[in-house]
Amino acid sequence: MIHVNPQILIWARETAGLTLQEAATKISVAEKSLKKIEKGEKAPSHPMLLKMADKYRRPLLTFYLEDIPVESDYGADFRGLSEQIKPKDKALIAALLRYAKASQGMIRDVLESEEECTSLPFAGWLRRKWDLPKEPEIMGAQLQNMTQGQHERLVQDALDGLGMVLGDRCTRDRYYEQPDSLSAFRLLRSSCEESGIFVVLKGNTGGGHNKLSSNLFRAFVIADDIAPFMVINKEDYRSAMSFSVLHEIVHLLLDQTGISDSDLQSINPIEKFCNRVAGQWLLPEALIREEQIDRRGDLSELKEVISRVAKKRNLSHTMVATRLHQERVITRAVFRQLDQFYAKEWERSQNRKKEIQKDKKSGGPNFYRVRRSELGNGLLQFVKRMIQLENLTVSKAAIILAAKPGQVSRLLKS
Repeated sequence: MIHVNPQILIWARETAGLTLQEAATKISVAEKSLKKIEKGEKAPSHPMLLKMADKYRRPLLTFYLEDIPVESDYGADFRGLSEQIKPKDKALIAALLRYAKASQGMIRDVLESEEECTSLPFAGWLRRKWDLPKEPEIMGAQLQNMTQGQHERLVQDALDGLGMVLGDRCTRDRYYEQPDSLSAFRLLRSSCEESGIFVVLKGNTGGGHNKLSSNLFRAFVIADDIAPFMVINKEDYRSAMSFSVLHEIVHLLLDQTGISDSDLQSINPIEKFCNRVAGQWLLPEALIREEQIDRRGDLSELKEVISRVAKKRNLSHTMVATRLHQERVITRAVFRQLDQFYAKEWERSQNRKKEIQKDKKSGGPNFYRVRRSELGNGLLQFVKRMIQLENLTVSKAAIILAAKPGQVSRLLKS
C-alpha cells in the first residue's frame, strides 16, 4: 500500500472549505474513522481517495505527493470584498481557477508545438504602448497618478485595442442590431474566439451543483500571448456577460491576469479603468447626450429612460445607470437607489427562474447541448482539430473540456 501524507489530506479538506464532519458525510465514512486517517493512524483505501479527489476537487495524484503542493499563481484578485467571501465559496472559486489554469496550460503547450504558432498582437498591446509596469499594484498607482488628459487618451487607446480584437465582426452598431442580449453576447463571444481568445462559461464546479453567484466573481482571464483564456460567470445575466467580455479584453490589453467581481463602482484603479472602457464601448458619451435626459426628473421617469436605452442597445440596466453616473447625468445618491433597485429585480428574476425550473416536468435541457454552449465553438473546434491531427489525446482533451474521457466524442459531434 502506498503511503499517504496525512497533512495533505487535512490540507485538501480544509482548502475545500469542509469541516471534518462535512467531509465525512460527503465521502460516506464515519467521522471518527476520517479523524484517524488524518492523524495517520489509519491508511485510506484507494476507493476512499477517489471520493476525496471528487469531493475535495483535487486530482487523485495530489494525495500521493510527499508534501503539500505549492498553489499556482492565479494572478491578481481585483475583487473589492474578496476577504469577506466564505471559505466554502473560496474553495469553489479556487477549484474553478485550477481548471482554467490547467486547461489553458494544455492549450498553450499544444499550440506551441505547431510551427505556425505566433503571438497575438493585442496581448499586452496597451501596456507596451504606454510603457506601463507589469505588477498590478504599481500599474494601479500609475493609473491613479495620470492627469485627466492622459487618462482620456489611455481610454481612447484601449477602445482602439477593443477594435483590434473585435474587428468588423462586432462593431458597436452590429452589437446594437442584434435581436436580443443573448444574440449580442454570442456575437461578441464569437468575435473574441476568431481573434484567438478562448471564452468559456462557468457557473459551478461541475454537475450543475455548487453554483457560483456573480457576486462572488464575474469573470476571470489568463493574459497570454498565445492562448488567452477567459472564464465568464454563466449565472450572470446576458447583457452583463457582454460587459464582462469587454472588461476582460481590456485586462488582456493591459497584460493582467486576474479575477473580477460585479462591482461596477470598484475603487481598484485597474478594475475602474477596465469598467470605464467597457462602459464607453457599450454606451458612449455622445449617445447619452442624444437621449436628452432630464436631470430633474423623478426616479420613475429615470427608470423608464434607462429601460428604453437598455432594451434598445442590448445593455444591462445597472450598466446604463452606471454610465449616467459616470457622465454626471445623475448624482451618486440617485445611482445608489437605482443600483439597489436593479439588484433586487435581478434577485427576483432569478427566484422566478428557479420556480419555473421546479415546475417543469421534463429533466431540463440536453446535457451535451448545455456543455457545448458553455465551452464555446472556439474551444470545441480547437480540441476537435488537435485530436484529428493527433496532437491531443482524448484524456488530455477531457481535462481541457472539464469532461469525462467517454464524453469527449459526443461533445465534439456537433
